[in-house]
Amino acid sequence: MSERRDRILAAALRVIAARGVDAATHRAVAAEAGVALASTTYHFASKDELVRDALERAVERSISAVERASAPPHEPGAAALVDRLVTLVTMLEAEDQAPLEAQFELMLEAGRRPHLRPLAERWNEAYSAGLEALVRGAGLPDPPLAATTLSDLIDGALLSQVTVPRDDFVAGRLRPGLERTVAGLASDRR
Repeated sequence: MSERRDRILAAALRVIAARGVDAATHRAVAAEAGVALASTTYHFASKDELVRDALERAVERSISAVERASAPPHEPGAAALVDRLVTLVTMLEAEDQAPLEAQFELMLEAGRRPHLRPLAERWNEAYSAGLEALVRGAGLPDPPLAATTLSDLIDGALLSQVTVPRDDFVAGRLRPGLERTVAGLASDRR
């Protein structure tokens, strides 16, 4: 990927994070990237293409974070699982990722625009597989259900953090919620 194209995509994600998908016009993105309008239209024939490629960039970065956080070895036990999940969330919201606001905006847009759904599905599959691998490694029962439950908790916590940020997000909200949920999932011996 060319440096200019990369800069444009990073700018598109910042625009989307700040003002939503509809604001990601060629003109707005060019201004944010500090490039001529012709640069955005050269690299992206349409706004839809620009948005799709921005979503793809966000998805690729998020999948990479999930793969790193869920890679073996896996330590058994609830405490080890909580630690790995906190690491995963920290990686997903790190500075080298697409802004969380942009990721949520783009995933919502994928629900509205069928041509974006394959990217959203790719993210969901990788995210679910990573969580399931962590749950299996920790030895929790019913890994598919446990992974879905943890995904719902993490996504809800991240969405809350995006809308009403807390300085103590990890220690005050995320970790305690994960500890209680993982303990409950670990004790579920149906």
